[in-house]
Amino acid sequence: MRKLILALAAVTVLGGCIKMDKTPPKNLPDYVKLYPGSTQVMNVSMAGVTADAATTTDTPATVLTFYRTQATSAGLTEGAPPATATAGATAGQAQATFTDPSGKMLLVVAKPQGAATLVTLTWKTPPGSAS
Repeated sequence: MRKLILALAAVTVLGGCIKMDKTPPKNLPDYVKLYPGSTQVMNVSMAGVTADAATTTDTPATVLTFYRTQATSAGLTEGAPPATATAGATAGQAQATFTDPSGKMLLVVAKPQGAATLVTLTWKTPPGSAS
Protein backbone atom coordinates (compact mmCIF):
# COMPACT_ATOMS: atom_id res chain seq x y z
CA MET A 1 0.00 0.00 0.00
CA ARG A 2 2.84 2.37 0.84
CA LYS A 3 4.39 1.82 -2.60
CA LEU A 4 1.03 2.61 -4.25
CA ILE A 5 0.71 5.88 -2.33
CA LEU A 6 4.29 6.87 -3.18
CA ALA A 7 3.76 6.08 -6.87
CA LEU A 8 0.57 8.12 -6.98
CA ALA A 9 2.28 11.01 -5.21
CA ALA A 10 5.05 10.91 -7.82
CA VAL A 11 2.50 11.10 -10.65
CA THR A 12 0.89 14.11 -8.98
CA VAL A 13 4.24 15.89 -8.69
CA LEU A 14 4.92 15.19 -12.36
CA GLY A 15 1.68 16.90 -13.36
CA GLY A 16 -0.90 14.11 -13.28
CA CYS A 17 -4.49 14.72 -12.26
CA ILE A 18 -5.41 12.54 -9.29
CA LYS A 19 -8.28 12.30 -6.84
CA MET A 20 -7.95 10.33 -3.60
CA ASP A 21 -10.66 9.64 -1.04
CA LYS A 22 -11.34 7.35 1.91
CA THR A 23 -15.04 6.92 1.19
CA PRO A 24 -16.42 4.30 -1.19
CA PRO A 25 -16.50 5.50 -4.80
CA LYS A 26 -19.79 6.87 -6.12
CA ASN A 27 -21.30 6.02 -9.50
CA LEU A 28 -19.71 2.59 -9.82
CA PRO A 29 -20.12 0.99 -13.24
CA ASP A 30 -22.76 -1.76 -13.12
CA TYR A 31 -20.10 -4.47 -13.44
CA VAL A 32 -18.08 -3.30 -10.39
CA LYS A 33 -19.26 -4.45 -6.96
CA LEU A 34 -17.54 -3.59 -3.70
CA TYR A 35 -16.80 -6.71 -1.65
CA PRO A 36 -19.67 -7.36 0.81
CA GLY A 37 -18.85 -6.50 4.43
CA SER A 38 -15.46 -5.04 3.56
CA THR A 39 -13.97 -1.99 5.28
CA GLN A 40 -13.06 0.86 2.97
CA VAL A 41 -9.38 1.90 2.94
CA MET A 42 -9.18 4.34 0.01
CA ASN A 43 -10.07 4.96 -3.60
CA VAL A 44 -8.11 6.75 -6.28
CA SER A 45 -9.11 8.10 -9.70
CA MET A 46 -6.43 9.04 -12.20
CA ALA A 47 -6.20 9.32 -15.97
CA GLY A 48 -9.35 7.31 -16.76
CA VAL A 49 -8.74 4.57 -14.20
CA THR A 50 -10.25 4.13 -10.74
CA ALA A 51 -8.86 1.90 -7.99
CA ASP A 52 -10.55 1.00 -4.72
CA ALA A 53 -8.95 -0.70 -1.72
CA ALA A 54 -10.79 -2.34 1.15
CA THR A 55 -10.10 -5.04 3.73
CA THR A 56 -12.01 -8.15 4.71
CA THR A 57 -11.46 -11.14 6.98
CA ASP A 58 -12.31 -13.52 4.10
CA THR A 59 -9.50 -15.37 2.34
CA PRO A 60 -8.10 -14.26 -1.03
CA ALA A 61 -9.59 -17.41 -2.63
CA THR A 62 -13.06 -16.59 -1.26
CA VAL A 63 -12.77 -13.01 -2.52
CA LEU A 64 -11.75 -14.14 -6.01
CA THR A 65 -14.62 -16.66 -6.14
CA PHE A 66 -17.05 -13.82 -5.40
CA TYR A 67 -15.62 -11.68 -8.21
CA ARG A 68 -15.61 -14.55 -10.71
CA THR A 69 -19.33 -15.01 -10.07
CA GLN A 70 -19.99 -11.26 -10.32
CA ALA A 71 -17.98 -10.91 -13.53
CA THR A 72 -19.75 -13.82 -15.20
CA SER A 73 -23.13 -12.31 -14.24
CA ALA A 74 -22.04 -8.99 -15.79
CA GLY A 75 -20.94 -10.64 -19.06
CA LEU A 76 -17.21 -10.25 -18.45
CA THR A 77 -14.70 -12.97 -19.31
CA GLU A 78 -11.65 -13.84 -17.22
CA GLY A 79 -8.33 -13.42 -18.98
CA ALA A 80 -5.59 -16.01 -18.87
CA PRO A 81 -3.37 -15.74 -15.79
CA PRO A 82 0.09 -14.24 -16.40
CA ALA A 83 2.76 -16.75 -17.43
CA THR A 84 5.08 -15.45 -14.72
CA ALA A 85 4.45 -14.27 -11.18
CA THR A 86 3.35 -10.67 -10.87
CA ALA A 87 6.10 -8.40 -9.54
CA GLY A 88 5.51 -7.70 -5.86
CA ALA A 89 3.02 -10.57 -5.42
CA THR A 90 2.97 -12.14 -1.98
CA ALA A 91 2.38 -15.76 -1.00
CA GLY A 92 -1.33 -16.52 -1.06
CA GLN A 93 -2.20 -13.58 -3.31
CA ALA A 94 -5.04 -14.18 -5.79
CA GLN A 95 -5.80 -12.02 -8.78
CA ALA A 96 -7.76 -11.99 -12.02
CA THR A 97 -8.56 -9.64 -14.89
CA PHE A 98 -12.04 -9.55 -16.42
CA THR A 99 -12.96 -7.86 -19.72
CA ASP A 100 -15.62 -7.73 -22.40
CA PRO A 101 -15.54 -6.73 -26.09
CA SER A 102 -16.97 -3.25 -25.35
CA GLY A 103 -13.83 -2.30 -23.38
CA LYS A 104 -15.02 -2.90 -19.82
CA MET A 105 -12.15 -4.01 -17.60
CA LEU A 106 -11.94 -5.07 -13.96
CA LEU A 107 -8.71 -6.14 -12.23
CA VAL A 108 -9.12 -7.83 -8.84
CA VAL A 109 -6.20 -8.41 -6.47
CA ALA A 110 -6.75 -10.09 -3.09
CA LYS A 111 -3.60 -9.96 -0.99
CA PRO A 112 -3.11 -11.42 2.51
CA GLN A 113 -2.28 -8.74 5.11
CA GLY A 114 -1.85 -10.42 8.49
CA ALA A 115 -5.28 -11.68 9.61
CA ALA A 116 -7.03 -9.69 6.86
CA THR A 117 -7.15 -9.61 3.07
CA LEU A 118 -6.58 -6.38 1.15
CA VAL A 119 -8.96 -6.29 -1.82
CA THR A 120 -7.96 -3.93 -4.63
CA LEU A 121 -10.29 -3.33 -7.56
CA THR A 122 -9.16 -1.39 -10.63
CA TRP A 123 -11.45 -0.45 -13.52
CA LYS A 124 -11.71 1.96 -16.41
CA THR A 125 -13.59 5.04 -15.27
CA PRO A 126 -16.61 5.55 -17.54
CA PRO A 127 -16.49 8.90 -19.41
CA GLY A 128 -18.28 11.69 -17.54
CA SER A 129 -18.29 9.66 -14.31
CA ALA A 130 -16.85 10.86 -11.00
CA SER A 131 -15.79 8.59 -8.16
